[in-house]
Amino acid sequence: MTQTISVESRTDRSTPIIALLLLSGVTLDIQYGILAPLIGVIATESGLTGSEIGWVLNAMMIGSVISVSLTARMGDIFGHRRVLLALIVLALAGCALGATANGFWPLVAGRFLMGLATTIPLSWGLLRPRGTARQIRQVSLVLSTVMAVFGPLALSAGGLIVGLGLPWQTVFWLTFALYAVMLVLALISPETPVAARAVAQLDWFGALGLGVWVTALLIGIAEGPGQGWTSPLVLGAFIVCAVTLAAWIIQQRRAQEPLVSFRNMDIRQAVIGYSGILLISLVGQGIFIVLPALLQTPASSGYGHGLSALESTYAYLAMIPGAALGYLWTRWGLRRLGPRIVLVVSGGAGIFVFLGLALVHDQVWLSWMWVFLYTLTIVSCLTTGYTLVAAAGRQDNMATTIGMQTIIQFVGAMIAVAIILNVLVPGPDGFIPEATFAGIYIASAVIIAFFVIVWAVLAPKRITDLHAVDTETDPTKVHVGSH
Repeated sequence: MTQTISVESRTDRSTPIIALLLLSGVTLDIQYGILAPLIGVIATESGLTGSEIGWVLNAMMIGSVISVSLTARMGDIFGHRRVLLALIVLALAGCALGATANGFWPLVAGRFLMGLATTIPLSWGLLRPRGTARQIRQVSLVLSTVMAVFGPLALSAGGLIVGLGLPWQTVFWLTFALYAVMLVLALISPETPVAARAVAQLDWFGALGLGVWVTALLIGIAEGPGQGWTSPLVLGAFIVCAVTLAAWIIQQRRAQEPLVSFRNMDIRQAVIGYSGILLISLVGQGIFIVLPALLQTPASSGYGHGLSALESTYAYLAMIPGAALGYLWTRWGLRRLGPRIVLVVSGGAGIFVFLGLALVHDQVWLSWMWVFLYTLTIVSCLTTGYTLVAAAGRQDNMATTIGMQTIIQFVGAMIAVAIILNVLVPGPDGFIPEATFAGIYIASAVIIAFFVIVWAVLAPKRITDLHAVDTETDPTKVHVGSH
């Protein structure tokens, strides 16, 4: 009875936190996706070069990496709500700066400040001390579904802004409004209980070291395709990354309280969860970069469809029913079959999807079907990954655990983008060869097959949640299952 009262009293106050977490996912989708259809407009009106536009886009990612490495752990130690409020205020300032910017550096600074507001890890940190095992699992499923739905909507919204003739700065004011609502939700959300915070000194060297080597890696990857892989900037970035990474690993191994600690966690579950998140970062670019390039290739090529930039984004609307059906499949599968079978089945079907993209793309409607099936299969792997990681995190390191998945996503995505940009180049006739499109998709299918093999051998059969509030005093209430 005592535990029941405790759980109820702690979960009753979680509603604004769940709303904050879901809105964080929506905001992340919008601020990353809505600018894509506006790149040409921004470049024309602002007089920015392609390289400068790239920095405007990447500044947000770099800000996120730096923020995750430092603020997630600060939240675990000092209270997630306190840190979250400060970051949201910075994001509001960044949105206002981006909306009123006149030139390259103000735009970069605005996007960087927006990137600092890594609200998802901190929101998870607020929820974990109050969430039951079932609640953590359900929120994970809903969050990934919401983000899958709003991803294509963000792209369409950017195209709509162009179509309506609205100024491109509108996207910053839209994001400003979302952060304003998040600020209200954060203000009414309860702070992380002192008992659920990490009892440790902030590992400044570990936090800053993580931010430095990941940022250097991102800069090298981002600038490699444009400036050349042997340019001083790119080589210097990779050298800084290697040296800092080596020092960081040594420091973390010797630290009494390392930044990333898997103590009292299901390590295999966490690593398999991260792998599901990494997979979509590696192969998802085939949908978001390669497919629009194929659809926009002139019909005179013999295999392209000659769609406009806006028309090529319509296929992403198929993600909405795909995400809805994928949510039902993943929820049912995790409960009845377990994560191993869900990952293997979804990943195996994903191999078929990418082989289909490689070999069957002669009709525009087929792109809608492949996008739908991609969301149903590969996004299911992502959702399962989110659920595994969320269930693995401790109450005193939840923000850091979720923050690491953000870094994994960014690094994986930027590596894939760098490779694709080096491969996706026009041939002598001015068109990207059809064999190039097919090759990228076949390579993606091979990558998925590798992950499926790993999951078939190592993925857990059941989800273990040792740190939910309903298992704190009675661990036997959670079904651990066999691994």
